Amino acid sequence: MKMKVKQILLIITALLISSFFLYPMYMNSEEEKYCESLKHKINKLEKESSNKDIKILKLKNSLLETESELSSMNEEVKRLSDENGIFTSMLTEIEGQPGGHEILKYLWNEMGHSK
Repeated sequence: MKMKVKQILLIITALLISSFFLYPMYMNSEEEKYCESLKHKINKLEKESSNKDIKILKLKNSLLETESELSSMNEEVKRLSDENGIFTSMLTEIEGQPGGHEILKYLWNEMGHSK
């Protein structure tokens, strides 16, 4: 009977010792799984961030192009406005000359604006 008790104690001791060594290995394995999960999430977030950076750059380029187009349009409107002012002055001068009114009326009618 003493032998059986010793054997049981030996088995229990062996189980405790093996548990003592296996538990940290189990915990390390769980920690590694968690770390891998975090790495995966970080990689996913980095990809999303990179995609958003690309979209931001595209929007900035589009904005720069739009600003450039608006600037060109503004310059063209100013040029046409200045040109319109010159022609208005010229037409006023012609209108004030003898026979100028008739000449302008004739030209107006020739352009298809007769009433």
